[in-house]
Amino acid sequence: MESGTVLFEISKPATSERDLSEKRDVDPNAGRFVRYQFTPAFLRLRQVGATVEFTVGDKPINNFRMIERHYFRNRLLKSFDFEFGFCIPRSKNTCEHIYEFPPLSEELSAQACSCVCVCVCVSTER
Repeated sequence: MESGTVLFEISKPATSERDLSEKRDVDPNAGRFVRYQFTPAFLRLRQVGATVEFTVGDKPINNFRMIERHYFRNRLLKSFDFEFGFCIPRSKNTCEHIYEFPPLSEELSAQACSCVCVCVCVSTER
């Protein structure tokens, strides 16, 4: 975290006119799951800072909450629970999180590095 190095960036793809016209076909869970491929060096980190940016639609959101769970092979490694409270309609919001990672055994770290990806589940509640 002290280095300020950007390890990865994830952004939502831009929405086109066609996407908007086909909105009824959009998976409501799209964007709730993110797949990462971590390097061995990343898995040895103990702390990582992250900036999360999200926008709110036309209606206010009361008690907005984001729960992020990090899994590897159906094993929960770490769970984070963020409460944002009230979110103003049509607002763009940014917050920073500092993640404290649990230490991984050498065996688990080696298994994770040999896999194509690690799945992180991000769920939101209102």
